[in-house]
Amino acid sequence: MLRRSAALLIGLMLSLLCLLPGFASAENSPEIIRVGWYATPFNQKDSFGRRTGYAYEYQRKIAAYTGWKYEYVEGSWSELLQMLMDGRIDLMSDVSFTAERAEHLLYSDLPMGSELYFLYIAPGNRDISVEDAASLNGKKVGVTRNTVQKGLFLRWLEESGITVNLLEQDCAEEESIELLNEGELDAFVTLEAYGNPEKAVPVWKIGSSDFYFAVSKTRPDLLAMLNAALNRIQDENKNYSEELSAKYLTGSETNRYLTADEKKWLEGHGPIRVGYQDNYLAFCASDPKTGELTGALRDYLELASDSLENAHPEFEAIAFPTAAAALEALTSGGIDCMFPANLTDYDGEIAGVVMTAPLMVTEMDAIVRAEDRQDILRRSQVRVGVNRGNPNYELFLREHFPGWTPVLFADTPSCLDAVGEKNADCIIVSNYRFNDIAAQCRRLNLAAVYTGVDMDYCFAVREGNTVLYSVLSRMIRRVPESSVNAALSYYSAAGKSESSGQIPMVPALIIPAVIIILLLFVVLTQSRRLRALKKGPEKTPGPVEKS
Repeated sequence: MLRRSAALLIGLMLSLLCLLPGFASAENSPEIIRVGWYATPFNQKDSFGRRTGYAYEYQRKIAAYTGWKYEYVEGSWSELLQMLMDGRIDLMSDVSFTAERAEHLLYSDLPMGSELYFLYIAPGNRDISVEDAASLNGKKVGVTRNTVQKGLFLRWLEESGITVNLLEQDCAEEESIELLNEGELDAFVTLEAYGNPEKAVPVWKIGSSDFYFAVSKTRPDLLAMLNAALNRIQDENKNYSEELSAKYLTGSETNRYLTADEKKWLEGHGPIRVGYQDNYLAFCASDPKTGELTGALRDYLELASDSLENAHPEFEAIAFPTAAAALEALTSGGIDCMFPANLTDYDGEIAGVVMTAPLMVTEMDAIVRAEDRQDILRRSQVRVGVNRGNPNYELFLREHFPGWTPVLFADTPSCLDAVGEKNADCIIVSNYRFNDIAAQCRRLNLAAVYTGVDMDYCFAVREGNTVLYSVLSRMIRRVPESSVNAALSYYSAAGKSESSGQIPMVPALIIPAVIIILLLFVVLTQSRRLRALKKGPEKTPGPVEKS
């Protein structure tokens, strides 16, 4: 009885303790945060009604560290900002800093990111020209009320000496863009993310600013938790904001359009001459039948040609036996750019070239003797077979495996033979090129080991050719990564089919021939047995009876 009473007393005390704030579980009683939801790339719903967007994903990440649950309050950005100031919501994303707002709001210590603002016109507008800023004079230009872009635009107008009829909008951004297409507005100033060639064409960049999470002054208790969560996110991934921007905002359409200087250069120059390394599938090669470029680079250039709205660049592809030969032609002016290139900033400066952003990315494998695959990456001394005339691989080793020693050979087959004969320990190749060498690797009993390092393949452009660099950079941003990866996979598989077909014909026919002979032998044997059964047993003559 005494034990039962003691147990009940302890249970009661524990129950009371759990009711105290310090002992209550955040998981059982999450904080409900009223957050602003405005329809933009920051907050959107997909075709299934699922929430997504820059701010939404960021807020979910914050909730992982704070335990918050959100109540989404919908409205236009301007309406929600006023609700935040009035204390009717607790949290709002994408709020740029101004001294006036700081009197009514609490800003997070760290920005959510940085955004660009553009002036947009309707697709069919011929009155406003990117080549003549004065064509904007007297036009009706909309801008959302109480936004930072209004101040940026007024400053831009003053610096440009332009006067417009400025119309402040209280509706959602999408509604203002509809007014643009209906002719109620001649232009509209908003975020880069709203660019859409079917509805809004970017003409001029107006400015940029950092943007923050803002908290209502009625909820100062949330600010410390918010700042702690943002710092934890930064510790976890310093590039988190940039990755969200690339995912949700920089899919903008501003790179669809060449500037007047870029168009003029392209029209005067003609086709862009692209030098490429021959016999380098799945990336690039000269088709042995037609002499034309094949490989992922061919598909890439076709996509790039169609990626711009106001121009259709043409390319002339020129094959070179090695990457070094293509690089030499580039520096001497024989071509405009070359592929593939992977030089560090320093090596590029020495060579007199600059690298674009990568067109393609590949995993790098070490091809080793099968018995060495367990420990090759742990060795301090490794001899690496490298093709003569391919600076990409030598520089790759300097950058990522400085202790390894390159040993030069004529070509890839020679490098593989050297590994098989123990004159080298490995050869570094792209994972997309393995199918091309698979047959030789099987013959030499070689295996592939992922090095843990990827290589970027870029265009190299001569220093000083700034307009071409800008044009190529626009197109690189426009070609989908998924299309590039699909092309690499396709040409890699094609290489496998070709290498499979290189098996000598006589050995390939031996196995089928043996099978046919065995089948004939079985058929003949069975046939004889059947004939014997049909005849029945033979009679043996018995002894003759004498009468």
